[in-house]
Amino acid sequence: MIPLILLSGLVLVSIAIALVDWRRAWILAILCGVVQDPLRKLTTGTPVWMTFSIVAVYAAILVATQRRLQAHGREFAKRFASISSSFMLFFFFLLLAAANGLFTYGIALWKAPLLSLFIYLLPIPAMLFGYLYLDREDRIYNFLRFYAVLTSVALIGSILEYARVQSRALGMVAQTGDFIRHLPGIQIRMISGFYRAPDIMGWHAATLAAIAIAMAVRSGLGRNAWPWFLAAGWGFYNCMISGRRKAVYYVAVFALVFAWRFAKRLKPAHIAALVATAGVLTYVVHQIQSSEESSVYARGAVTTEKELAQRFEGGVFETVRQFGIMGAGLGTATQGIQHITGSDANIGWQEGGLGKLTIELGVPGLLAAIAFGIAMLRVMMRISKHPDIPESSQFVRVTLFALVAANMANFVASAQAYTDPVLTLMTAFFVGCLFATATLDERAAPAPEPAGVLAPATA
Repeated sequence: MIPLILLSGLVLVSIAIALVDWRRAWILAILCGVVQDPLRKLTTGTPVWMTFSIVAVYAAILVATQRRLQAHGREFAKRFASISSSFMLFFFFLLLAAANGLFTYGIALWKAPLLSLFIYLLPIPAMLFGYLYLDREDRIYNFLRFYAVLTSVALIGSILEYARVQSRALGMVAQTGDFIRHLPGIQIRMISGFYRAPDIMGWHAATLAAIAIAMAVRSGLGRNAWPWFLAAGWGFYNCMISGRRKAVYYVAVFALVFAWRFAKRLKPAHIAALVATAGVLTYVVHQIQSSEESSVYARGAVTTEKELAQRFEGGVFETVRQFGIMGAGLGTATQGIQHITGSDANIGWQEGGLGKLTIELGVPGLLAAIAFGIAMLRVMMRISKHPDIPESSQFVRVTLFALVAANMANFVASAQAYTDPVLTLMTAFFVGCLFATATLDERAAPAPEPAGVLAPATA
């Protein structure tokens, strides 16, 4: 009862603050998204609705910013017309898939496609919120610092679980005993820590490591760099012990995209910081490999080209063979549907993003989603290429683009984790912030004087 009261109190306070200071409320929403998992595990029955407590704060923020979001939404649609038109095509197939889901489940289980539709649409206002939120560059740096500190503290739970400290707040939610992943020749004890699942913990650890790498490069070899070196190593260590390879590859994709897009602007201090960070990550891997107990995590992180190809293909062809061109409809591969319907009615086995989209949207919807993604990617590529201007730097654009690219690759490899509202909202928020960097020079410009107002006379 006490954990439930604590979470409810935090949510209510956050909602109240959202009505007067929506930017600060977003910080509190992320805090709710982190503490909701351990408090849920400490609550009798581990009620699933507690996982969506962040959505209540998010909804309050949307109410508080409704007019601003509408104005910025119209401005976004005009500025990025190709994205808007491709989204409308995707939205059409999304509605078609929702109707298909009703035929699959039947009217009695209408909540299944409705929940799935909600999850698909959840990122859109979050993206617009990010577009509204970032009105000057230092805001995103402040947010990244806050998130890094919060996640660094939260990841202590992973070490406690690894050390077999007994607590209901640790481990996978509603799981008794160890959660073991079986690979050829090895068994890996997967770690969740304070988070509700290893996938969620791995995502936060990978995001922390990615942010720390970027901030370490920004600091060069100055005295402000060493905390980011430590954060990068701490985050990457937790990526490894999560037992999820995709967390490790998230960091790899981020580093590759960041280095690729920022290569022409790297100075000697930046290069030295990159080398130092790589040294820290290498040391982490060496320490894990040097212990007989932990070496399974290093071996489990290795994959083959065939496995990568299978993961990114995601079961598309087998899905079409089983369910046809139009798929089975929304909800059929959405994680958590059983909590809404009261039955184990989920028929999808697909973990990869392309396979999930194929069974829920069908092949036409998959193609529309790919077209939408390509339209966004083309614009983001142009934004990340734009050089420094007085109001914003290419560095922040490249950092946000690399974060988005890492999440896109992570989604294609495994879409299930993105049914978690925290992951979905934060990823969409980063997308919106990236688009907002293209407007910071205009937002910083002084507003023109109203027509008819005379300028002051001068001698």
